[in-house]
Amino acid sequence: MFETSLFITLVALFYTFMPTYFFHQLFPFRFKSKIRFSIQMLCSFFFLFIFNYIKIFEYSSEMSTLMQLTIFLNIYLLFKGTAKQKLLIYFIFLFVSIFIEILSINIYLQFYTIFMHAHTYTALNILSHSSFQEKLFIELLIFIFSQLFFRKIFSLLHECLPYLNLSLLLQIIFPFFLPLIATEFTNYYKFVNNIISVFIYIVSCCFSLPFFIHGIHRLEAEQLKFSQTTHKMELLKKQLELSNEIKNEYVRIRKWNHDIENHLLSLSYLIDMQKTEDAKNYCATILKENIHPWIQKTN
Repeated sequence: MFETSLFITLVALFYTFMPTYFFHQLFPFRFKSKIRFSIQMLCSFFFLFIFNYIKIFEYSSEMSTLMQLTIFLNIYLLFKGTAKQKLLIYFIFLFVSIFIEILSINIYLQFYTIFMHAHTYTALNILSHSSFQEKLFIELLIFIFSQLFFRKIFSLLHECLPYLNLSLLLQIIFPFFLPLIATEFTNYYKFVNNIISVFIYIVSCCFSLPFFIHGIHRLEAEQLKFSQTTHKMELLKKQLELSNEIKNEYVRIRKWNHDIENHLLSLSYLIDMQKTEDAKNYCATILKENIHPWIQKTN
């Protein structure tokens, strides 16, 4: 009982903090209050603990859906960003999490079959029938693969988030799941002839590869399109800044010409009044205050 409770606690802690850590690489926190952050994380941990507890002891598959919903709500409320972006990134997180869990379980099953020479477990019943040590080992594999996969994936998402969409995402991710689905299919029906299982697996891989390659080409095209759009926006921004500078310079020159016109009228008046010395002093003042700074600035 204690070991199972400890395992449930570790799983709840993992799915409370791990998504938060990786999502923070893409989105800023919605609020700066540490108290509010702590309360929300505690609430998320509490619900994940309860749902996981019911899932293991009551063998309720519906609890997995509630756990994923809890993770999404925690992410949605914690971070800024549009609902579309957060939902899209969550689907990526969900798909990759499922992939990592299936991969970890299948790796353990292969090791178990090789070293124990038995077929006690399947991918469907292993978490409900295995011992605490076995569950802990699987969770350790999930933790290791999560660090490896999510660190790289979220680093890439940071660059391609502006142009990523759901159809493109599915086209890239689905090919990874097709061979795993084929493997689960052959394990479930337990074909007597292993050649059939191998054939199904090879066919699934052959179908997956073109989908994946086409998805990568679409991703590269979207990236190129986004780069070109960004470059055009930068050029337009520079042109707008240059236009504003020219406009400001034009306004300044007009003001300067207006001031010079007033100065010339004043000089004309002094000359007409035969105030030669006053005209010379006024002219020197004009040169000192207006002409010389203008020349220095233009040079």
